[in-house]
Parts: sequence; C-alpha cells; structure tokens
Amino acid sequence: MEKQWHLLNPDPETIRTLSHQLQCSPLIARLLAIRGIRSKVQANRFLHPSLSSLTPPLELAGMDEAVQRIQRAIANDEKILVFGDYDADGITATAALTAFLRRCGARVSYYIPHRIVDGYGLGTDFIKNRAIPAGIDLIITADCGSDSSDAVSLARQAGIHTIVTDHHPIAQLPGDAIAVINPTRSECHANLAHLAGVGVAFYLIIALRTHLRKTGVWENRREPNLKQLCDLVAVGTIADVAPLIGENRALATAGLQQINRGARPGIAELMRLSSSPDTPTDAETIAFKLAPRLNAAGRLVHARMACELLLTDDRKKAAHLAKALCRLNNRRQSMERDLLELVQDRLTHPPGQIDRPVLVIDGNHWHEGILGIVASRLTRQFNRPAVVISTRNGRGKGSARSIDGIDLSAALKQCADLLDRFGGHPLAAGLSLHTSNIAAFKSRLESVVGQMAADRDVKPTLSIDAHVPLDHITPELMSHLERLEPFGQGNPYPLFMDTGVRVHATKTVGDRHRQMVLESGSGNGGKYPAIQFNATGEQLAMDRIKKIAYRPQWNYWNGRKSLQLLVEETDPGS
Repeated sequence: MEKQWHLLNPDPETIRTLSHQLQCSPLIARLLAIRGIRSKVQANRFLHPSLSSLTPPLELAGMDEAVQRIQRAIANDEKILVFGDYDADGITATAALTAFLRRCGARVSYYIPHRIVDGYGLGTDFIKNRAIPAGIDLIITADCGSDSSDAVSLARQAGIHTIVTDHHPIAQLPGDAIAVINPTRSECHANLAHLAGVGVAFYLIIALRTHLRKTGVWENRREPNLKQLCDLVAVGTIADVAPLIGENRALATAGLQQINRGARPGIAELMRLSSSPDTPTDAETIAFKLAPRLNAAGRLVHARMACELLLTDDRKKAAHLAKALCRLNNRRQSMERDLLELVQDRLTHPPGQIDRPVLVIDGNHWHEGILGIVASRLTRQFNRPAVVISTRNGRGKGSARSIDGIDLSAALKQCADLLDRFGGHPLAAGLSLHTSNIAAFKSRLESVVGQMAADRDVKPTLSIDAHVPLDHITPELMSHLERLEPFGQGNPYPLFMDTGVRVHATKTVGDRHRQMVLESGSGNGGKYPAIQFNATGEQLAMDRIKKIAYRPQWNYWNGRKSLQLLVEETDPGS
C-alpha cells in the first residue's frame, strides 16, 4: 500500500541545546529530540542505560506481600509451581523465575499450558486436575493470571495460594490472590506499565533476592548475580514488542551484553543455527531470529521445549533442542505461507472485502498456532485491523492484530456480549466465541472500528527522521548511531531519506529482493551498496529514484563488516 512520507520536525531550539550540551552533531541531537529527549539529564540516561537506574521493585503494588509469601514457602520447603504463558515473553518469564528459585534452594517446578489442549491462562481445570493432585502449595504465574479469578479462587479453597505476575490490562483483580503484581492495575503508581511479562517477573526476582538477603538465606549459599538473567529479560521484552524505553532499555542493553558473551548455552546454540556467526546479536536479531524459533514450540507442539532450552546448562542438550526448534520454525513458516495465500485469495474474491474497516475471516480447522502471525501479515499489508478465526466443533478461537490509532481491546469490549472470552492489548488480542456468533461479531466489530477510524487517514505514514544524503553515511556516523541502541518498539532504527538517487548497478536475488549499488544525488561520485527486500515489479525496474527512504547498517560477511543501506521505500517520481 502506498505510504505518505512525513519528515519529522522536532523543535530547533531543543536540537541546538542538546547539540551544545552533549557536544554531539546536530543529527544526533535531532534524533534524540524526536525520541522525546529534552534535557542533558534525559539524554545521559538514554545514552547510558544502567540497571542501577531501575525503579525500586517495592514501588510495584503487591510486591511486599509476594516476597514474604515466597520466602515462607522456601523456608518451609513448600511445593512451588511457576505457571507461565506459551509465548516467548511467558517462556522467558517462566525460565527466569524457575532458574532463580532453584538457586534459592526452593522446591520448584513449572508448567506451561498447551495452546490447543489447555488454552490460554490459568484455568479451573488445571487447578482441579493438576495442581491439587500434585500437592502444590504456591502458584506463581508468569505473564498471565490477571483474568484468572475463578481459578485463583478455586485454588484458595483447596489451600493453594497464588501470586500473579503479569502485565496485561486488568479489569478486576483476582481477589483471592495473595498478591497481584501488575503495573497496569489502577492501584499501582510505579509508572512501569511498559514492562513486558518477563520484566515484571524480573522485578519480583530483584525484590526477592533483597528480601532473602535480609533473612540470611545467602549466608549459606552463593547469592545469584541477577545480570545473568538479563538475557532472558531482553529476549522476552523484545519478542513481546514492549517499548524499549526507560527500564526496558536498561534491561535489554544488559541482556544483549550477556547474549553476546554466549553465556547461556540454549541461546548460544539457537544463535549459532539461526544467524551469521560474524553478526553480533542486537534487538533485531532477537525479534526476527530468536523469538520466532522460541515461539514455534508453543505454536506447533509444546512451549516446554523452548523453556528447557533456556534452562539447560548442558550444551549437548541445548544443541539438540535448538535444532528441533529450527525445524519447527521451518514448518511454521510453510504453514503460515499456505494459510496466508488462502486467506488473501478469499479476501479478494469477491472484491471489496479489503475495503472494510476491519478484516474478519474464519475457516474450519486452521491451525491456532499461526493465526496471530497471519493476522499480523494482513494488518501490515492492508493497513487495517485483522481478526483470523479457526473454527471446530461449533466454537471459534481467534487472534486479532491492529494498527496505531485503533484500540483493539477497546473495540472488543464493545462486542463482549458476543464473545465467550477475550483479552490482550490495544494492538494485539485473542478471543473465543460460538460459531453462531461470528457473523454478528463481524458486523458489530466493523461498525465499532469504522467509527474509530472515521477521522484516520487510511494511508500508512512513513515517518522520516532526517534528510541525510547518502554520501554522509560514514563509519563515524554509524558509531554515533550505535549509541542510540537498542532499537525497537518506542525507539525505532533511524530512517533517513535522500533525493535524486541513481541506480548504478542492480540485480535481483531470491524472488523479489533487489541488490543495488546507488549513487547519491549530490553528484560526488560515491557508490553505496544497498538491498531492498520484497521489491515490486516497478521498483525492480527503477534506474533513477526521486526519493529514497533508507536505514544505514553494517553488513557482516566472511569476518568483515561493511556499510550497507537497507532501502525501506522508494518514490520514482513522474
């Protein structure tokens, strides 16, 4: 879909002030201003993220009650169960809590539900059929539990206490929980709603380590270095597309340092199999290499495989599990392509369906593990929310994805009477309903989203950070840009533009990827290697480009690194 180009326009005075105070180039000052940095203090915290600057954990509501109850469980040798979600955020949160509690000498096990057999979250069936028979004394949820009031109450009746750690929006607290640690709850004023589920779990770990220090637990055993768990926090935070701001930025930075040391066998093996050995791991590598492979387990078989990979210290076991996850991810990609083609064909025949404010499509026995990915693809392709529903035995389960400006969770609330269950975020949600309600749900949601989108331009916007001629891209500039890392949600990789660019040489690689050598419109004769993925037929034929939007990056190959431009968008002009 054609995009509107928008050159961002930060306050010039802020740029001048930052450039002077930080002794940095106007371009770096401009990028900082665009990211909301207004002062030297803010800039220093942004440019030098540190774990020492984290908000104190006890500012989170429920934290004090939680650590006291866990300490008592450890002291009394009670059975503790960590109950996690089956996505990468939940898996890493589960692994972090389990690993830390093992170091504390706790009697701990973990459980992650099967996506199709068990469904999402802590349910009453699990309490009746597993927790009670196993003699569990304390359940700690990881990235879930905020909407599990019935299960928490049933557990309490059976003498099982529950501590909830979660980050999903919460309508009503599970009243029978010992503690609910969720920064989105109304009673919590810690300003930590940007944390992912693994970030909330890590905050519990920080508080628990401090509390155990006061009770003398570390006098007889080695106190854990929590930075060693930051790799898990970084993976889960980035995989869940949590904004890389504030505490998340500090946690992700520390975690990436751990990953690049190769300290955790499971992550090291997964990196070895999925990425170039010369390429350092950054947030993009986690998002596009590690996260899909970790998620593949929960999508197609069982997330326990991914959790075991993250917990093991045995490199041979890690290698075996990493290979299995890579095979699963290949299978997932194939299934995703097949379903996406089917859905795209149905949406375009008969014509007109893609013009609706939200795309809602259902099919019988579609694999539930890939619905969210297909919904994401549709959302990006057509720039509108999408809901993909799989039906079987009279019931439907769906995954929904949205776009900026359309709050999907709010829209679903207006369809609550047609749904059995729903939950999630403004941009991503899950739902279930009877198949008899699908037509009414589609009609209602189209009406609701249509009203939300009434004043919204249907064309997606391409936000450009700065006009930077190609011949300004140098190794020195790249070193300055690296100070702004890690890039991701909330801190996107800088996007630049140039005009009057010539294509000096070009070739097509793969099906639709265009490898080029570009010449800047400035006419200095410099030539710049570039790559454009999934180029259209028109883009493949261009020999002169009126406007180009690009991201400079390092290309690692055969032990060397060289400058390369990643072309995001082109405008051929008239």
